[in-house]
Amino acid sequence: MNREIKLKNCPFCGNDAYLAESWEQTKIVQCAVCGCHTVHYANKLDAIEAWNRRVSAPETSEKKSR
Repeated sequence: MNREIKLKNCPFCGNDAYLAESWEQTKIVQCAVCGCHTVHYANKLDAIEAWNRRVSAPETSEKKSR
């Protein structure tokens, strides 16, 4: 089961991202436009999962009072 995981767009500028390999053989995902990137990971799956992870916005007091 060798399934490719699709990269989400950059969370900051919305542009495409790509998987890259460093000269040390570590993997990162980086935005093609603004350069935002993950930390270095030993394997591509960890880098992709980190890039695709999004944190939900905290609930504001305005939303709580409704």
